[in-house]
Amino acid sequence: MSKFGELLAELRLDRKLTQRDLAHILHVTVGTISNYENDVHFPDVEKLIELADYFEVTTDYLLGRCESRISPDVFAEQITKDRTAGEILKLLRQLPSENKNALDVFLGDAEFRLTVRQHIKETP
Repeated sequence: MSKFGELLAELRLDRKLTQRDLAHILHVTVGTISNYENDVHFPDVEKLIELADYFEVTTDYLLGRCESRISPDVFAEQITKDRTAGEILKLLRQLPSENKNALDVFLGDAEFRLTVRQHIKETP
């Protein structure tokens, strides 16, 4: 698992923010951000939650307790007319393996079609 500082620096760089930018957003000093990223000091609970909210990740992700960057808000997102992402995920976890294999084929096909569609849009 990654350390807090590594994860924070990665998230900051992914957003193309400097340490100064992030310090301004959090109302702390640049030195504080540097200390966070170098695992010298850690944020208090309020700042940890503020960081998680800003980067749209869970506090567990920031603390290196899970590998998923998915925000918990995603699970409440309406995916189909009748189901949220959380409800679909719960159903998927209950599927027998043969159904999961068929779903994997379907998702691979859908991903391929999206890639082709995007490539066609980018080609003049």
